[in-house]
Amino acid sequence: MSMQTWQYDPSGVVEARVREEIKSWDLFDFSATQYQGPIQTSVCVATTMFGHTHIETQVHIALFSLLAGCVDDLEIDPVALEQFVERLHAGSGQLHPVLDLLAQKLRRMPDYYPPYTATAIFAGTIQFINATLFDKLSPLRPVSLPFIRYKRARNSLGEVYGLFAWDKANFPDVSVHIQILPDILSFYKEELAGEENNVIHDRVSVTGKTVPEVLSDLLDEAVSSVERARVILQGEKEKETWERFIAGYVAFHFLSPRYRLKELTGSEYV
Repeated sequence: MSMQTWQYDPSGVVEARVREEIKSWDLFDFSATQYQGPIQTSVCVATTMFGHTHIETQVHIALFSLLAGCVDDLEIDPVALEQFVERLHAGSGQLHPVLDLLAQKLRRMPDYYPPYTATAIFAGTIQFINATLFDKLSPLRPVSLPFIRYKRARNSLGEVYGLFAWDKANFPDVSVHIQILPDILSFYKEELAGEENNVIHDRVSVTGKTVPEVLSDLLDEAVSSVERARVILQGEKEKETWERFIAGYVAFHFLSPRYRLKELTGSEYV
């Protein structure tokens, strides 16, 4: 695959819309200059992985991604995270502006996704907040491979990003893609955070294998997941969307400066 054939947000429309909206944001301890890297990453993920969706959907995904990244990057008080779900259900204001904005984006998901998909995105985001809180309050060294998978499924937003591919305008019938969600999750977990508190090092600790051996195992699992999805999906439109999602997922990680993969390969090709 040539990365030269991929351009994220070639028209610049999504980034312009994102920048226009965030002019009204006040995130306390996150200055405008700190937005620059996260904006590029969020626009890149929205337009490479989900470029087949309507431009409005891409803008919404980019804004959601920017806010989810802020939850990770900012030192948000654990009390604010702890009360996120209760306040979300009650319709009350959140204790941090990032969480307020994230709640607003969640409430608008039905504008872009069918009811089941929007609800699953909602639930996946709540799990992400809970997992983030758990990591802040109770850091522990995993001793169980099933627990590592359980934790990764909740703190990676993998299901949410898998669901983003199947927007309401293109896929009003959720039954055409719902069976491949386990494979989307399995594929998505291969993202490497660049630190020892991640799925790679957790599996090294539990299995006693080396990092290259664990990476090889995860690669095999990812390939199997992709192939199973190709078998399950029947319609040409669904298959085309899946292939674009996978190619866009890979392209995003090579195009986004955050992951520095081009430095690793030294090439425009993968």
